[in-house]
Amino acid sequence: MATAFLVAFVCIVSFSQTIVLRPDTVGREVAFGYALKNTLDGQINPEYDYYVSKSQVQDPMINGKLYKGLFWIVFVDMAPEANWEHPCKYVYIKKGTTSTDYTAIPMNASLPPRGIKFVPRILTKKTKSRMSGKTAGPLVLPYEKSDTGSSVSAGSHTYAVILSGGSTPEYNASRYWNDCSYIYKTLTQTYGVPKQNIRVLMSDGLSPQKDKNNNLTLFPDLVSSSPDLDGDGQPEIDYSATKDTLKMVLSELKAKLTDEDHLLVFVTDHGGKDPRTGVSYINLWNSERIYPTEFANCFNGFNAGYISFVLGQCYSGGFIPALKADNHIVMTACAKDEKSYRCSSVDLDYNEFLYNWTSYINGRDTFGNTVPSNSSGGITINFNKKTLKKAYEYAVKADSYNKGKTLSNIENPQISILSRSTAEDLALDTIPPTVDLCITDYHHLRPQLASFPWASSYLWIRNQNDGVENQKTENPYINEEHPYIYVYTKVCNRGVKPYSGGWEKLSYCWTKSSMVITADMWKGMVTYEYSSDDVFGGTMDSPVTLSEYINPGDTIVKEKKYTFTDDYYVKVTQSDKLSLCVLAYLSNKSYNYKFPLTEEGFADIKNSSKLAQNNTVSPFVVPNSVFWEKVSFVNPFEEEKDYCIRLNKTSSSSRLLSKAEVNIKFPSSSVSSFEESQNEADSVRMDINARGKMRLLGASSIIREVKMRPQEAVPVYLTCNFKADVDNNISETYDLDFVVVDNRTGKEVGGQRFRIKGNERPAIDATLDKCQVDLGHETLSVVDCSEDVQYEWFDKDGKLVGTGSSITVPAGTDTSEYTVRITAKSDGAVIYRKAEVGGTQIIDTVTPSADYVKVSLKEKSDGPLSLQLSSTTSSMPVQSCDIAPGSTSCTMHVQNFSNGVYQMSLLKDGKVIDTRKFIK
Repeated sequence: MATAFLVAFVCIVSFSQTIVLRPDTVGREVAFGYALKNTLDGQINPEYDYYVSKSQVQDPMINGKLYKGLFWIVFVDMAPEANWEHPCKYVYIKKGTTSTDYTAIPMNASLPPRGIKFVPRILTKKTKSRMSGKTAGPLVLPYEKSDTGSSVSAGSHTYAVILSGGSTPEYNASRYWNDCSYIYKTLTQTYGVPKQNIRVLMSDGLSPQKDKNNNLTLFPDLVSSSPDLDGDGQPEIDYSATKDTLKMVLSELKAKLTDEDHLLVFVTDHGGKDPRTGVSYINLWNSERIYPTEFANCFNGFNAGYISFVLGQCYSGGFIPALKADNHIVMTACAKDEKSYRCSSVDLDYNEFLYNWTSYINGRDTFGNTVPSNSSGGITINFNKKTLKKAYEYAVKADSYNKGKTLSNIENPQISILSRSTAEDLALDTIPPTVDLCITDYHHLRPQLASFPWASSYLWIRNQNDGVENQKTENPYINEEHPYIYVYTKVCNRGVKPYSGGWEKLSYCWTKSSMVITADMWKGMVTYEYSSDDVFGGTMDSPVTLSEYINPGDTIVKEKKYTFTDDYYVKVTQSDKLSLCVLAYLSNKSYNYKFPLTEEGFADIKNSSKLAQNNTVSPFVVPNSVFWEKVSFVNPFEEEKDYCIRLNKTSSSSRLLSKAEVNIKFPSSSVSSFEESQNEADSVRMDINARGKMRLLGASSIIREVKMRPQEAVPVYLTCNFKADVDNNISETYDLDFVVVDNRTGKEVGGQRFRIKGNERPAIDATLDKCQVDLGHETLSVVDCSEDVQYEWFDKDGKLVGTGSSITVPAGTDTSEYTVRITAKSDGAVIYRKAEVGGTQIIDTVTPSADYVKVSLKEKSDGPLSLQLSSTTSSMPVQSCDIAPGSTSCTMHVQNFSNGVYQMSLLKDGKVIDTRKFIK
């Protein structure tokens, strides 16, 4: 390849000295046909352009060797939509001594010839369109500042270097000027970047010489580039695009830019790749080249906060390794071994990647269409902020040549950016701080990564100083001998420059666990009349200073030991079932508890990376259940509130609810409203035996219309019983996350996480026996149970009908189902057993006559039985009679009853145990 390029260059020089003979149309066509058949495999590639020289050339230099004689040149452009340099082929054809004697010499190259006139032979449709003049010229946006609400401060701190080398007049395509004009107008008109902050280095600068080609490379239409990029009548081009001017401009900017500034480097140009080393380069003016290392060295020592590179030339991906740095964003049109292409639409004379990138940043394309639009070909990007990274993501998705969308023209844009850093926030109207300490898991940037901010993984409580190794919160235990807790906070530098330590501090607040917590509750400033056992909290003295050196992307863990010195707090927190919430606030001030708040007065943990909150409680095991005591639910306002509580759907909650019974319980005084509002779609079932208790049936469970009186605080209980039908050989921890929503505003105002651990355990084994104890009664008994348990018996409607290991139930004609819930006393694990009773016929026969009805029983009466006769077709009164003990029959007189259908019912202890219909 090295030889090929050298030869191509030598040939170009030699062509200016060749003797061009008169055209020979017949010879030219024969030469083209011979080249196609003998050196081009006889195949026409529909994505190539084919040309043949208009005349023969004499004594050309081919592959480094001088060939004597006259030659036709067949030129094949193998990527006509790409920027130069890219693969192409020359075939030299020389006629021999006979009409059929030809010599063909192929040569690979990366640049087209100069100074030779060609005739097109076979062209792609897009090339034909461009030759016919259908390609759009530069589209000019109106010279007015767009109303984007952009930051004036950010605009004044934004600088740009726009570079377009062009190489030579023939290669300096008109689209490069268009690319420069488009980004220039976007910077100045849309974002208010001062013109004095922008340096434009383009081809030969302000020279009046013809330096731009408005046509195809082989059919040049050379003009002088207009220095006016925005249509205001003033020149915006500053210098020619050479190494010297580039280094001069960057040297000036290096001395000027500070940590508050952003430098955008925008390159549209030809690019090449050294055939010997494979190293990419940018073509500057007069075929000058600059390689990645030399280009990157120009930015050494810059104190700018951010430097972003948008590179549109071929092989631009090869610049990423040299330019990569924490405060650099490098976005390229293609990979290191790929070409970059002009817009796929013949209506646009721009670079494909650069056009899409600039259109997104600008908010509209050159036709005035909003970008992105709702019909952008299925492109979905979060467009709340037009960051440079989002512009890249849009350009990738909109790229017509990306990921095999075409047969052979492929470009895969590349990016280098410090992941999850402030570089991802960089926009032309926003320059984020270069050092940004945060104590969140980036939920303000990545909502999908932290959909439950009330249980931050960056903040946790321990009872001993082991929080670096054990980064899970636990319930505190506090007593006179152990009146302290340890609070741990993870601090990350998501900036692009190191934090040198000393000025940032962590302040803390705590409160008893509550599903809704206001700022006053955190600060211990609650003035309304809550029960002291339900709501209390306060600030933690002595902020923690961050003195460590933290590199970009690095994380440290800080420890805070807090001792409860107030006698009252020591007293009320002495409980083996205590659960606390903790809040951390990061700022540069000591004892700063003025943390960001929502309009309603809650800590704004969703939108501030300086706040972290953890409302996580772990289980307390008590007999018969895994149990949480007094997690408060508070209405802190002086007006009645209507809330709903929904379970946050996660894979963890789904797994738990498939393996355990989870119930949530409110005091009976608080439940009348949501009992009436629940429906089957809410995945909640009310417990008919305990008012205010409900079973969560699925991961989308929701409790509607929880009405709270002004300044009311109530305890909320949650129980969890794991199913023990089979052995559980895996210990697993689950999180149940509840979100509180204000029904009036629809805003989420609080949340609580319950962390539940399912331990290994054997299955509970038990057998349910059934036997008849007397006429009309059956006994159900649990026998052979494998461990110490408790029992609850329920009828078919779920009503609790008994406790203990056995229960006696009536056995009537109708079959009825009974269920026993067997609960392990050790850990609350449960199994169920079911049995059907009834269906036993006690009446043997019913014999009617005109005056009486005789009823015979299968067995002797063993107690007070009675018969009850009623009509099924009329309003005849009911007639009853008793059956004497030990008797097997009874007769009832019916001479006054009319003919019809009747029902005879047998009752014991006032309950029907059998029935029979008959006709009189």
